[in-house]
Amino acid sequence: MLAGRLALALLYVQAGWSKVVHWPGIVHLLTHLDAPAPTLGAVIAVVCELGAGGLVMLGLRTRPAAIVLILFTIAANWLAHRFWLMQGRAAAAAEIQFFLDLAICGGLLLLASAGPGRFSLDRR
Repeated sequence: MLAGRLALALLYVQAGWSKVVHWPGIVHLLTHLDAPAPTLGAVIAVVCELGAGGLVMLGLRTRPAAIVLILFTIAANWLAHRFWLMQGRAAAAAEIQFFLDLAICGGLLLLASAGPGRFSLDRR
């Protein structure tokens, strides 16, 4: 459980940190994707990825943090990987990413269901 929890969390913590470091780029990307309120969306992304990702990493409030990451990932996936609106290589790449994100949601769902495991800060 610890290794799986850390693997899932590291994905989000790294992505959140990358958004902080490359802030103008994420706001530009969200603007390009026609996201409503791109700056607010970027803030929400960073808070979800660093905040909930960090909680999952620590094994603290793991179940609700995993659910937050599921909801965030579904929303981000819908916004960024709409392969059904694309053609060619872009569609193929977006389709792969879409289903990878769904698989990550599956892992998070298992984590939310099973809990953080023995080595965590959560108390049962």
